[in-house]
Amino acid sequence: MKLLKLIALSFVFLIGSSFSSNNIVHDIHVTKCNIDFSEGENSLQITMHIYLDDLELAIEKGGVEEKLFLCTEKEHKDGNKFVKEYFEKMFKIEVNGEAVTYNYLGKESAKDIMAGWFYMEVEGVTELKDLKINYGILTDVHSDQQNVIRIKGPNKAEGYFLLDGKKTEASTSF
Repeated sequence: MKLLKLIALSFVFLIGSSFSSNNIVHDIHVTKCNIDFSEGENSLQITMHIYLDDLELAIEKGGVEEKLFLCTEKEHKDGNKFVKEYFEKMFKIEVNGEAVTYNYLGKESAKDIMAGWFYMEVEGVTELKDLKINYGILTDVHSDQQNVIRIKGPNKAEGYFLLDGKKTEASTSF
């Protein structure tokens, strides 16, 4: 049943983003996060797809008063700093029972221009047995926020989670 709900939500997300343009407000509050374990690079590679207006609103709620214009030519000079600080507050990872830090690598605009792709990496992960995620991205902004997380672990094992404002933690073992 959870898989069916996840598929339906993903379908709605894809349809919604295909009709988006710069001037249309979106009614869907969803992010997508992929976490891939790379045995060859001994790392977790993380990508997030987030609507930029929602992320800017969340950062503004945290006390930033300037307009950020993320992923545009007019981007605030501290845009990456503000994004990184927000992620550090709202996205935490434990690997094999220990909290880890990740490197914020950067971002780019998604094809639909309303969203962005954000990249992070956890280095030094030689073995992945257990993964615990606290993913509160945008749950501080929208009460109907949904966050889809896909994890690809050792031996191509995959896990999917659908989180919202009431449930921001997930864990899995490989």
